[in-house]
Amino acid sequence: MRVISQSPTDTGPVFEAIVLAAIKLLGCDVAGIGVVSGNLMTPKAVATPRGLASDLGPVHDLSDPQASFPARAIAAKKTLYLADWSQIDLPEKEERVRAASGLSSSVYVTMLRGGEAVGGMIFGSKQANAFDAARIAQAESFADQALIAIENTRLFNETQQALERQTATADILKVIASSPSDVQPVFDAIATSANRLLGGFSTTVFRFIDEALQLVAFTPTNRIADDALQASFPMPRANFPPYEMVREGKAVQFTDTETESGVPLVIRNLARLRGYRSMLFTALMRNHIPVGMISVTRKEPGSFAAHHVQLLQTFADQAVIAIQNVRLFEDVQEALAQQTATADVLKVINRSAFDLQAVLDTLVRTAHDLCAAEYGVVWMKRGDKLYLDASYGLVEDARSLLLNNPVTPDADSSRPASVAAATGATFHTEHYKMDPTFNYVQPLASGERWTALAVPLKSGDTIEGVIMVGRYEVRRFSDSQVNLM
Repeated sequence: MRVISQSPTDTGPVFEAIVLAAIKLLGCDVAGIGVVSGNLMTPKAVATPRGLASDLGPVHDLSDPQASFPARAIAAKKTLYLADWSQIDLPEKEERVRAASGLSSSVYVTMLRGGEAVGGMIFGSKQANAFDAARIAQAESFADQALIAIENTRLFNETQQALERQTATADILKVIASSPSDVQPVFDAIATSANRLLGGFSTTVFRFIDEALQLVAFTPTNRIADDALQASFPMPRANFPPYEMVREGKAVQFTDTETESGVPLVIRNLARLRGYRSMLFTALMRNHIPVGMISVTRKEPGSFAAHHVQLLQTFADQAVIAIQNVRLFEDVQEALAQQTATADVLKVINRSAFDLQAVLDTLVRTAHDLCAAEYGVVWMKRGDKLYLDASYGLVEDARSLLLNNPVTPDADSSRPASVAAATGATFHTEHYKMDPTFNYVQPLASGERWTALAVPLKSGDTIEGVIMVGRYEVRRFSDSQVNLM
């Protein structure tokens, strides 16, 4: 009991003290303790009259109760006393034990927790009928003490694990609170904490952006493997089968990426590249829609414990909170910027009631800034054509071309301003290509495809002009930017 109180985190010293005491008090020739996991019982401490044994013997297979005495006791969930081995039929395995050790009698005590076997003790003597009722009761008391040690250690470890999880959760919440506008520190903290608390070899965090899987955080292993991992992403979601496995929000694990059936080739190749054999992954879910994924790997094959699965899902939830916080922060900032800009434009209108140019210049510059555009233009209608009256962000050659080439309203035109003026509707295209017969591509950009957003200026049903912003790349304007325009 003193050893138990001194070793709340380690059963080893307790087991050793118990088997040594059993040899002394029971006068037996061998005493051993084993811990049960599934159909196996692994020996943890063995003693003889000469002291602790360095060779603990083999792991006991418990799948067949008829094959060995320990298996019978575990299956029966009670104490088994065999008074005289010479008077019973011995299983083949026990015949070998008798030949090697000379045992003639034995007691097997099963340790139960909640009706399930968690371990067992073996007491053996070279003399027949060596254990009377008092000695068997003493053997069972030793087993009770071993069970106390197992329970103490289990409870201590569970408490430590819970404390570590709570600490990690609190730490990540602190990072979330301190990074309202930047999700990257949260991803980094989650990857580091998940890898440590789940005993991982490596951890990765992904986001799903525009149908692609983006690597946003990972714990390093070695330079070559890390470089190869980064080079593998972004990757189309369609090329990454695990996305389909977790899209409903359930955690999935591969116990052995090398031998388990159903492991996607891309995962098997990444496992070989990074040097891991088992993997646990789950989706980041927002409003029942997967927005990312987090995975933890281990070098050895094997399954992840239920509490580790739950912990990873907690980390996934925290990542979603961080994403949502940043999105809300950005929405608020964007709304504030738009309101401020609108107020500024209204001030200009108020100050420049008879100066349209000042208003147009302010509008096009504000639209350019708030829409993250690379150029902005305003065309005003005079007669049957639209003329460039204001611009911002254009190189001088492009501005000169537009000044000298007014827009003719035409719904079938390749020019966004022409379509908007003809239809009276917003024209938004992310794959705009210039008509080769009117080619001012080079002054505007190095390629022939970019994004344009043209919005008509209307007074009732009359088209007064068009305001337009554009980007020299294929990247749509957001809904809020379209509404702002």
